[in-house]
Amino acid sequence: MRATETASPPKAPMEFLAPLSPVQPPHGPVLIASDASDASDATFPVARLLASHTGTSIEVMSAVPLASIPMYAFDAMPTLGLTSAELIAQRTAQVRGQLARLVPDSAERAAWPVTVRSGEPVREIVQRARELDARVLVVGRGRHGMLERTMGGESVLRLLQLGETPVLAVEHGLERLPRRVVLATDFSAFSVYAAYVALPLCAPDATVELVHVAPNLTEQAPGLGDFANEYRTQVQASFRALTERLAQREMTFETTLLEGNASARLIEHLQRHPADLVVTATHGYGFLRRLMLGSVAAVLVRSAPCSVLCVPATARTHAAARAQTPVPSDLSRVIPLDALDAQLAAFTERHRGHACTVAVHRRDIGTHALGHHLALAGMSYEAAGRILTMSFGPSEEPGNHLSHQVPGCEQVEVVSDASGRERRLLVKHVGGETELLLEP
Repeated sequence: MRATETASPPKAPMEFLAPLSPVQPPHGPVLIASDASDASDATFPVARLLASHTGTSIEVMSAVPLASIPMYAFDAMPTLGLTSAELIAQRTAQVRGQLARLVPDSAERAAWPVTVRSGEPVREIVQRARELDARVLVVGRGRHGMLERTMGGESVLRLLQLGETPVLAVEHGLERLPRRVVLATDFSAFSVYAAYVALPLCAPDATVELVHVAPNLTEQAPGLGDFANEYRTQVQASFRALTERLAQREMTFETTLLEGNASARLIEHLQRHPADLVVTATHGYGFLRRLMLGSVAAVLVRSAPCSVLCVPATARTHAAARAQTPVPSDLSRVIPLDALDAQLAAFTERHRGHACTVAVHRRDIGTHALGHHLALAGMSYEAAGRILTMSFGPSEEPGNHLSHQVPGCEQVEVVSDASGRERRLLVKHVGGETELLLEP
């Protein structure tokens, strides 16, 4: 069902759209992930266009898995073939040969650094993207290249599971900036962030179709007719609000409301209305949820008939939003550990029931969000083990809340905005930091 404008006055957009502030995408280079096979050839012309269009540089990354052989009743063991240094040298020569074939200008080619590492390919590529704060990671969608084989056939999904960098999976034949773009949205902060990341990567005069897939809005059951009408009205209002936020001078925006299974309807829509690119966020509300990803993103990566841009919904979404309004350091208040338990109780009283995002920044595994929209129920501190406990839910009664413990606390500070309103609580601990963000 194609969306139509209603004659009645627009109601307020979906409430989670209203408080979202614009965010900035990563500012690093365009990073190509190549395995030197034909399957990754399509990434080079697209990356070249993206870098020129956005004014960023390009880097090429490749990872060589250590050779292994299966052993009966044992895990695979490394072979005694080529050394790691020899494998890296061999792959480097292959990638540079690929560059020479696809980028004829030697001066331009020389400006593209090539990094080759040995190890598990997905983890090495994710690590390099994190080091560079890559703007986007460009990979091929070839189903039979070495990259797909060495990464278990699901390379794009694993890059999204383990990393925070937007991933552009390029379909063969895309040799221009996307001009027809389908942007899947549920009006959440995550899908809006994906839009902000995607639009600068599209042609300046692109046609961008915002597509929302609603549940089956049946009007046959008693009382559901009013719900269906209200839902459609809310979607139209949210479409208008989102279009106003994303408006670009030369871009054309269209809106479409579909009903049914989100994954199936989006694939069906792309088959009937061909596009150069489909954009989606991956909805991760915690580490385990991120490992499973959203079904929509997974189906699009596997089955969409065009290139796919997936933007991980991690703590980076909120970090990018905060980066636009830096908080002066004099509004950061360190709580002495000997007064921490009492201060946490007072903090809870001031913000009980407030929706929070909890993110963990670990030096060994990077950043991931433990949860979003969690209602604060309580906080406490045990001096003996230096353990800070956060509780979320309707109450602190057993069975009515979720708890997260932070051991090895070293410092706790409360950060306020310029008006003096408390915005976040930062816990520095052994191995990294844990942040509780009071959502707008």
